[in-house]
Amino acid sequence: MNPVEGAKTALRNTRDATTCEKVVIFCDDEQREIGEVFANATLGLGLWTKLVVLETTDEIRTELEERTRELITLLRPDLYVNLFRDLDEETAYRIQFNKLERLRKARVCHCPGIRMDMMTEGAASLTDEEYEAMFAFGEKLKAYLKGTQRVRVESPHGADFTFRTGGKEFTVERGGNLPCGEVMLMPPVGDSFEGKLVCTSGGASRLYRETPVEIYSANGLAGEIRCDDEEVLRKVKHELDRDEGSRYLGEFAFGINPKARLIDSFLEAEKVVGTIHMAFGGSYFPSKTHIDLLIENPTITVTKADEESIVVMDNGNFKI
Repeated sequence: MNPVEGAKTALRNTRDATTCEKVVIFCDDEQREIGEVFANATLGLGLWTKLVVLETTDEIRTELEERTRELITLLRPDLYVNLFRDLDEETAYRIQFNKLERLRKARVCHCPGIRMDMMTEGAASLTDEEYEAMFAFGEKLKAYLKGTQRVRVESPHGADFTFRTGGKEFTVERGGNLPCGEVMLMPPVGDSFEGKLVCTSGGASRLYRETPVEIYSANGLAGEIRCDDEEVLRKVKHELDRDEGSRYLGEFAFGINPKARLIDSFLEAEKVVGTIHMAFGGSYFPSKTHIDLLIENPTITVTKADEESIVVMDNGNFKI
């Protein structure tokens, strides 16, 4: 797919972009090329468009620059598009950015780490018909999960843990992040994690199948962390030690995007059909972090309020 057409289709289907609306595109200088793709797409859709290129250095950003804060506050568009570089260490910066935009009551399309190939052949290259089918399946899965009280996750890599939902309903991701394609619970009961989580991606910006990360529960929170890759272990520990809220469960989600690929960019990998991901931090208990962790080929068993247990996914295959 032509990347400009991919961006147009995505913005129409996920953010309801409409002629004569105003859009502000915030783009890190490292993402300028894809920023121009989105600018051409929004102009092609008939939107008033402003592209703001943010200068970056090797220094990790932790706080919003005053000039950026002023721009977010004063421009007042209908839609913000954020095209950031993908650094785990800048999660707190991106959370601040996103929160301030949402306070302006505008729609947000948040794309940390989006790449050109996602627009041409990956998870952001869906046609109108593919978006429609994906969202329809998402609604079917959401209905199937209605009434879930407890979830058990098992996987071939050795994951075996449970958590509670608190009676919350699942939601279908239709926008917010791009690429999209999840059915999510956000948040689960944050201090209900019991067992062992084993992940092979996320939290370190790459796949690490040969050296999976193991996280053991402690009093309902993330406890001991093990990994044979010292760099991956360091990054995961850094995120889970950020603050008091970083070890609470923050999200559980199924990937449902038919074009998502299991690549190093977690922005796309977390949408892969046949995977689920968990996150710690950022939802149940206030935190500066939100670390996503992918589980491949899981078996998911849910227990409803009447204690009926149902297998929703078996070794990565949906059973609905």
